[in-house]
Amino acid sequence: MTSERILIAYNVPKREQRGRDIDYLSEAGVLDEVHAVRDALFELGYEVAIAGIQRSVPVFMDRVTRFHPNAIFNLVEGWQGDNQYEMHFACAYELLGVPYTGAPPLALATAVNKWHAKTLLKQAKLPAPNGMICSEVPARCSLRYPVIVKPAHEDASLGVDFDAVVSNLADLRRRVAWVVQTYHQPAIVEEYIEGRELNVAVVGDQIPFALPISEITFDVPEHLPKICTYNAKWVAGSEDYQWTAGAQCPALLDEALARQIQSLAVSAFRVMGCRDYGRVDFRLSPDNQPYILEVNPNPDISPDAGLARSARASGRTYAQLIGEVVSLALQRGAQDNDGRSQPERTFWTPSLAPQRSAERSGFVPAADPARHRSSVHVGAA
Repeated sequence: MTSERILIAYNVPKREQRGRDIDYLSEAGVLDEVHAVRDALFELGYEVAIAGIQRSVPVFMDRVTRFHPNAIFNLVEGWQGDNQYEMHFACAYELLGVPYTGAPPLALATAVNKWHAKTLLKQAKLPAPNGMICSEVPARCSLRYPVIVKPAHEDASLGVDFDAVVSNLADLRRRVAWVVQTYHQPAIVEEYIEGRELNVAVVGDQIPFALPISEITFDVPEHLPKICTYNAKWVAGSEDYQWTAGAQCPALLDEALARQIQSLAVSAFRVMGCRDYGRVDFRLSPDNQPYILEVNPNPDISPDAGLARSARASGRTYAQLIGEVVSLALQRGAQDNDGRSQPERTFWTPSLAPQRSAERSGFVPAADPARHRSSVHVGAA
């Protein structure tokens, strides 16, 4: 067992004030992700704690600092049901001087703004569908139909169902109005690319590399578009889920084409400022032209998610994937500390009284019955 302490930070699921009731399911899935990462870290011999952010940020930060982790495994994707806050927690870790897994604040802020992300990809001469941003119902559309309409600041396919693909201005206006009214944000409209859906997992920091490509297999009725809807990702037992439950990894692609797509994925990963692990989603047109749909920093890293599937195809176990990610954070921490004495830090508790970082009282160790290794559940703030 190592002496290194890893704290898993996550946001406790909360129903959003905007969107649909069913949108809660994608947030609730983080609990399975937390448990899987915890078990993998146990297997690797780390001392583990879990801290959930719910209401009080000061209480959450106090629990983080009292554990005094060597690194934070950052699974926080927002706060109070709002993903706009995701970047702020990475900022807090930076200020505390604690290394953490995954993307830095700027990459997280960029990714949550789909239009900004698309603009960066276009400026870097990377292939992405043509699109436009709509904060109100458009009077005209110069894009080629069909187009797909999505909320501009959401992830996990929130607001995406089969009606998101439209073929005329009247349907486009109705769909944009629905997105704006339902999600209280602009809609992003893109030319819909008919073809194959590919996911490319990218791992690494200074020298990122792509894992084997995964392809989503569709079995949808002919009259419906081949897209990954929200229900297909999160509502087990739904028709959408059954129609898109399959995946081929590695995808059956010509070797040269596969290398091209992997190279584009790494370039997009770099352009967006991602780190440690990410996923780049593509559409491959019938004439084998790849288009980047989205770049996802800190994607779902659950054992049954696409990232872990690609890791297995590369010969890695799930525990090895988690170990690789956390080791990158630990290496950054070691580099930051190398040859430099660190100043003593004072943190603020919820009572606004100064408290030294060396204090670790208030934790109740819990034995993991499967592995008999020390664990602490810090709880939700």
